Amino acid sequence: MTKFAKRHYEAIALAMHEAYPMNWNDPARLGGWRAVRHELANLFAGDNPRFNRERFVAACEPGANVKLRTRYAIAAE
Repeated sequence: MTKFAKRHYEAIALAMHEAYPMNWNDPARLGGWRAVRHELANLFAGDNPRFNRERFVAACEPGANVKLRTRYAIAAE
């Protein structure tokens, strides 16, 4: 049984949106953000054989349309 569900992937992708470094000229910050995204994708892929790494990576990018379907999204509004 997997530890993570789609709602977890969505919540983390939204958090990655917030954590995206706005200073594109700082390769260290952007590289760190990408390393975290890569490690999260590895964690999820190891937990769930049906996890779609490419979809998660794309969902983490700013501007991606991620719909969070949990009670937490409603509470945050």
